[in-house]
Amino acid sequence: MQFDLNTFFILAQAADGAAAPSASNPLSLLTSPYGMIAVMFVIMYFLVIRPQRNEEKKRKAMIESLQKGDTVVTSSGIHGKVVEFKENNEVVVLAIAKDTNVTFNASTIIKKKEG
Repeated sequence: MQFDLNTFFILAQAADGAAAPSASNPLSLLTSPYGMIAVMFVIMYFLVIRPQRNEEKKRKAMIESLQKGDTVVTSSGIHGKVVEFKENNEVVVLAIAKDTNVTFNASTIIKKKEG
């Protein structure tokens, strides 16, 4: 297929007229590519980012409420009982067996077991 200069100008005029959305229609912003990207970011915020922040707040509150004697689970799947806290409650010593204590960062604790 061979294009000449006239075909190029005809295609350019057709594209120029179709690309300009009318400013009188408020929904034209949503149908533009930039509007769709903005809508996608808003949806992503409410479906992904906001729930993740809420879960992180709950987890942080759980870690701050830990006390000696609580049974916990770490992110590596180790179950243990809190023996002591070190370094402003950022480090936790867990008893995982008789006479076996292991030191973890408090941020690795994912669950507090009841009972």
